[in-house]
Amino acid sequence: MNYKTKSLIYFSCFVAAATLYYVMDQRDDFQDHLNSKTYVETHFEDADDYTDEPKEDDLEEETK
Repeated sequence: MNYKTKSLIYFSCFVAAATLYYVMDQRDDFQDHLNSKTYVETHFEDADDYTDEPKEDDLEEETK
């Protein structure tokens, strides 16, 4: 192998290791953020079920 090929292989390994380290670090930061006491979920999938406004069916039952 010549010098350029070795350099390319070493550089590729360095980039792969740096990318792997960055991804793992970001995952750890994300997990720490999720487990922190200051994390608040602001979007609920069933938020429409918990509105303060009464539904039309409830109003009809109350008027009877």
